[in-house]
Amino acid sequence: MKERRTLHLGETVFTWLLLAFSFFVLVLAYRISGFSSVSSPGMFPMLAAAAMAISAALLLLNNRQAEKPDAHDLKDELWRAVKDIFRPEILVYSGIIVLYMILIEPLHFLPSSFLFLAGSMIYLKGSTPVKALLISTGTLGGIYLVFRTLFRVILP
Repeated sequence: MKERRTLHLGETVFTWLLLAFSFFVLVLAYRISGFSSVSSPGMFPMLAAAAMAISAALLLLNNRQAEKPDAHDLKDELWRAVKDIFRPEILVYSGIIVLYMILIEPLHFLPSSFLFLAGSMIYLKGSTPVKALLISTGTLGGIYLVFRTLFRVILP
């Protein structure tokens, strides 16, 4: 017999929000060019939004059979979900992402991306500092070669 899955705290609310967002994106994608043709600019965004909406709807249907999380009421469930989601390491990494977005204009793409990649790997304990520097250098070198030489894109 198949074991019943237990929902995570806030999972149902998040799935409903995801479904609403998917329909919002679908409307925005439709407003690009409507259903004028299969190759119209809005077709790919509409397909992506439709896939998101269908996935969210299927999740909601499947989650009806799952065991509810151990919470007293919706308010308790949401409060515990927020505490679980916004842990200190998540907030710090969100700050790192914001810092990267701020630094990309004054430092330009390559230096700010190098700092972001190396700093992220070191902070998330994905590798040693030397390995993080080598991986970041190799990754950005590959990006530079592909976009600068192959596609002839001037990186910011």
